[in-house]
Amino acid sequence: MRHKMAEEKFSLEKSIEKLKEILEKLESGDENIEDSIKLYEEGMELSKKCRKHLEALEERVKILSEDDKNGYKEENFD
Repeated sequence: MRHKMAEEKFSLEKSIEKLKEILEKLESGDENIEDSIKLYEEGMELSKKCRKHLEALEERVKILSEDDKNGYKEENFD
């Protein structure tokens, strides 16, 4: 029987904090080139996730604001 790893729920706030930490490390210049590249890659992946999450939130807001005839309706975007 295989066990699936529990996927941690995405948190925009935590992701932004992590991006700030990565940026501070990169700006400090204290990391060697290999670690700097790894941090950069991690930051880019995290940035993509944040952007995707924000786009989904924007789409939800559009749907909510477009349906003003019969009140508000909400749709889930998974």
